[in-house]
Amino acid sequence: MRRSSARPSRSFVVMATCILAAPTVACIMQFISIHSQAELKLAVPYLIVGAALGIAHLILRPVLRLITAPLGCLTFGLSGTVIDVALIYLSARVLPTFQVPSLLYALLTAILINGICAFAGGRR
Repeated sequence: MRRSSARPSRSFVVMATCILAAPTVACIMQFISIHSQAELKLAVPYLIVGAALGIAHLILRPVLRLITAPLGCLTFGLSGTVIDVALIYLSARVLPTFQVPSLLYALLTAILINGICAFAGGRR
């Protein structure tokens, strides 16, 4: 008999992390500051790109990780970070309202997503 647990599914954790990571990194790097209701509207493009990034992480990332598995063995998994940064740039390319200000922004977003997903159990 299978016991039910109160843990959310991995897909939900990855999607929620991606949606919240883009505006969080933007606030950390001071691209946006959210102090009032009007300034909250500045975060909407970041939330949209977070949703697009979440979809890309759920659909494209497993395929890309499978294709680059031999390279991942040689680089001790750092190719996964490169894939995540590329997905961030792809999301920015698809959505015209969002631009990646710098490589540092994309790298911090990828690290934040991977760190939170690993901590919350969204990835193995």
